[in-house]
Amino acid sequence: MGTPKLFILSDQMRGASFSLNMEKYTVGRADDCDVCISDPTVSGHHCTLVKLDDESYAIEDLGSTNGSKVNDQRLVKGEAVKLSNGDIIQIGSVEILFDDIEGAREESRTVSVIDLDDIDTGEINKTTMKNLGNKLGGKRTPVLRPNQKHGKILNVILALLGVAVLVVIGLVLFKK
Repeated sequence: MGTPKLFILSDQMRGASFSLNMEKYTVGRADDCDVCISDPTVSGHHCTLVKLDDESYAIEDLGSTNGSKVNDQRLVKGEAVKLSNGDIIQIGSVEILFDDIEGAREESRTVSVIDLDDIDTGEINKTTMKNLGNKLGGKRTPVLRPNQKHGKILNVILALLGVAVLVVIGLVLFKK
């Protein structure tokens, strides 16, 4: 199973990453924090990340001065919010990407099966199918045909390039 990570997206520490494998992390500006972010908008002990029973992580604001957000939703002090792969965490003015691709893969393993024989979909003939897009506001796209004028120009350009390559090769060989 992969290890979730935090990737700093903001300028000052852009590209820094932190692997998450412990049960709890303190995030803040103080030196004793597990994830230390030296930015003036980050409180000394800003928030915590806690591993849940299902191996995912949740974030909780610790009453920070500038607050914390997950996907632009402000966190309430003392309320934990479960993190998902791709969530953007904002701590003060620092943006952090939560990367848990393995967790996302496990979540997406749910399989739904629909037996089309049990569903009355009705029959739609080919004529109706062709016109269905127009009835639903779709645009009809013209059939693309090769443009003969462009084809001729392209052939001339390729011929000139071929001649130029042969001239260069000839010059190189005859200089020896």
